[in-house]
Amino acid sequence: MINHETELKLQAYLDGELSPGEAKAVEDLTNRDADAWALFEELKLTKSLLAENELEVRLPESRGFYWSKIQRQIEREEKEQASEQTEAAASSWWLRFLAPAAALVALAVLVVVALRAPKGAETLVALDDSHEIETPLEETSSFSFQSEAAGMTVVWVDSHRE
Repeated sequence: MINHETELKLQAYLDGELSPGEAKAVEDLTNRDADAWALFEELKLTKSLLAENELEVRLPESRGFYWSKIQRQIEREEKEQASEQTEAAASSWWLRFLAPAAALVALAVLVVVALRAPKGAETLVALDDSHEIETPLEETSSFSFQSEAAGMTVVWVDSHRE
C-alpha cells in the first residue's frame, strides 16, 4: 500500500520537479516496489492522454488583436462607469443646494410671520414692566424702553464697573 506522500513524490518525479538525489530514490522505489511502479505507469499514461487529447482552441484573430479587443472593452466600460458617476453627481447638485435653501426659506418665512403679526395679536416674545432681570452682581441697574409704534423693547443693563 502506497501512502499519500509517496504518491506525491511519484507525481513530482513525473513532472520533473525533484532534485537528482530525490529522483534517484524514486527510481529505486519503482524498481523494487510493484505497486509504486504500477502507479507511476498509470500517472504517466494519464499525463500523455491528457496532453495528446487536449482541445486546441484557435482564435480567428491574432493574439495581439484579441487581447487589444479585450483591453478596449475594459476601457469602454470604465469610461461608461465614470460618466454614470459624473451624471449622478451632476444630477444631485441641486439636492445639495435645495436642502439648505429650503431650510433658509422656512426660517425666513417664520421670521416674517413673527414680525408681521397683526395689531392686537399675541406676539412671540413680550417684555413688559412685570419682567425682572436677575443678576448675581450687586451693583447693577437696568433701563428699559418700549415703543409700540416700532414694536420693540430695548433693555439696557449696566453693572457700574470701571
